[in-house]
Amino acid sequence: MSTIDRLMGRLTGDRVPGGQAATSADRHDEGGEDGSERRAEAGGAATTSIADAGAAREVTADVAGRAASAVPPTSSARPPIPRPPSSGHGSQHAAPARGRILEIDLGRLAARGHLVPGRGTDTMSEQYQQIKRRLLANINDPSAGFDAPANLIMITSSLPNEGKTFTSVNLALSLAMELDRTVLAVDTDVIKQDLSRTFGAAGRPGLFDYLSRDDISLPDVICNTNVPKLALVPAGTERTTITERLASEAMRRLTLELAQRYADRIVLFDCPPVLATTGATALAPYIGQIALVVEAGRTTHDTLRHALQMLEHVRITGLILNKVKETMADGYQYYGYRYGYGYLTPSGKSG
Repeated sequence: MSTIDRLMGRLTGDRVPGGQAATSADRHDEGGEDGSERRAEAGGAATTSIADAGAAREVTADVAGRAASAVPPTSSARPPIPRPPSSGHGSQHAAPARGRILEIDLGRLAARGHLVPGRGTDTMSEQYQQIKRRLLANINDPSAGFDAPANLIMITSSLPNEGKTFTSVNLALSLAMELDRTVLAVDTDVIKQDLSRTFGAAGRPGLFDYLSRDDISLPDVICNTNVPKLALVPAGTERTTITERLASEAMRRLTLELAQRYADRIVLFDCPPVLATTGATALAPYIGQIALVVEAGRTTHDTLRHALQMLEHVRITGLILNKVKETMADGYQYYGYRYGYGYLTPSGKSG
């Protein structure tokens, strides 16, 4: 059985012989605090599968040919971020207050299965350790040949409800536990605002307000939090020309500014699903590492291939396969995570 067949078998819910089981997992809501909350699977995890990583790379290479789009190289002297022209409504908006600490409800996050500080080591935390080690290794490898800063990381998915934001939150919290790194989480989905809702910042001025208004500066939209090494940029309130703003020169300059301002910073972008909106494909050329969340038993071959075709102009760093249904020796079934992770070199060969 080929690596592609093994990955696709997991995507359609088939049991793969030899798979390693892990602990049980509960289901948790992904983002949102209203009646439209989406379901994401959390908790237990299976050990990292190298075969999955190979499948991720082979499927990506098979679909796209993977020619990474060129992003102008960065320079030591950062150019100023051009401010968009005034929309004429500046006086109608209250200026955001600086210096306030966003109090993330860690107890609530813990109850929903997130990797909050002090949780301790368990199967799921170990799996996120393995994912972030790969991301950090890419950042620290000057020979990796990324076309955009490797400390800019995008988390997206093919379709809604695949656990994308749950993954983004856990990865941000896990990275924030690093001794030598700080994390800035950016919500680019102004329609759903799941990342902002999860962290308790929905409705605050954020990314799209900054890109739309000339009376807001970058410090106005960065929320420091009660997690010492984690900051957040909410999606914001402005909802016009969303894709155009993500694809704009101002956004490209902003990503470079965020990547270069602090040497220890990792910027994690929680993006809308690729097949639901065009936001992720517009932003992708400016991001060094892109991880696609895939739901086992739901995401079909055609859906995944279509999503990869939409991202054919960039290099996919890896796939995160979640909601894997496993059966333990005693017959107990559970849902968990299995991670396949790898990347493509600029030539399209797996690395």
